Amino acid sequence: MTKSRLRSDLIFTMPFSNMLHMSFADRVKTTQLAGFSGMTIQPVEVKRFVAEGTSIAEMRKIADDAGIAFGRLDPLCTWVPNWHFTNFPESYVRESATSPDEFFDMCEQLGTSYASLNATFPADRYSTEQITEYYTAICRKGAEHGVTVDMECIPMWGVVSLEQGWDIVRKAGAKNGGLIFDCTHFTRSHSTFATLASIPGDQIHCVQVCDGYIPMRPGVTLEQECFERLWPGKGDFPIAKMLTTLNETGGLRQIGPEVFSASLVGKSPQEIADLCVASLVQYDALAG
Repeated sequence: MTKSRLRSDLIFTMPFSNMLHMSFADRVKTTQLAGFSGMTIQPVEVKRFVAEGTSIAEMRKIADDAGIAFGRLDPLCTWVPNWHFTNFPESYVRESATSPDEFFDMCEQLGTSYASLNATFPADRYSTEQITEYYTAICRKGAEHGVTVDMECIPMWGVVSLEQGWDIVRKAGAKNGGLIFDCTHFTRSHSTFATLASIPGDQIHCVQVCDGYIPMRPGVTLEQECFERLWPGKGDFPIAKMLTTLNETGGLRQIGPEVFSASLVGKSPQEIADLCVASLVQYDALAG
């Protein structure tokens, strides 16, 4: 196991983004090596592993035996009537088509009580009031399965900023509602530190740490950058200030470096584990 030197009072979770090229067994091994207690997984990946011969029950046993929990299932996209993307290929739409019933059943089988919600529709498709109604309804359905439903605010889609996301979560008032904080989305949506500091820490259930350039490189779109990120500390984002603010509000939960990047393909579990720990331990808010 990597000697992490990370705070022992916080929960660190390995994002699926760092392990897209790995088998399920190697994902568990990577999480162990980093000293993290949980990992996330996508519904499409669960289905693929099942199709390849590893049942959900077997996945859960492998993870349980290693002392690793499924921190969350990520993402649920089909929570509004017309959830379809307009800025990604049809293949991505098909991969994201897991229904709420199948999604929450998967949560129960995996033993996870956290779900990530993506508003994959265009920003002009629904009003904030309509989105709040749909969010309230999906939280109600999640509660039937003991699942907390966290909104991720992504500027290239339908809930474009932390301000809008917090407005939706606050107005919905669901006991099992909450937010995901992502450094890239916070920066690119021009969300403010004043908003971040105003959100009670217990309403933020996941912190995804990643980096990028300021300003964004010429010719690069939000869609491209979202799936080609930098490791924390390799770009210009004010990550230390973000984490310090979250630490002050009590919002440091399920922390992990979420780095989508083609450069990770082929890296071993130990290499990914070392990169993950090194990318986080440099921040005072996370270092033990």
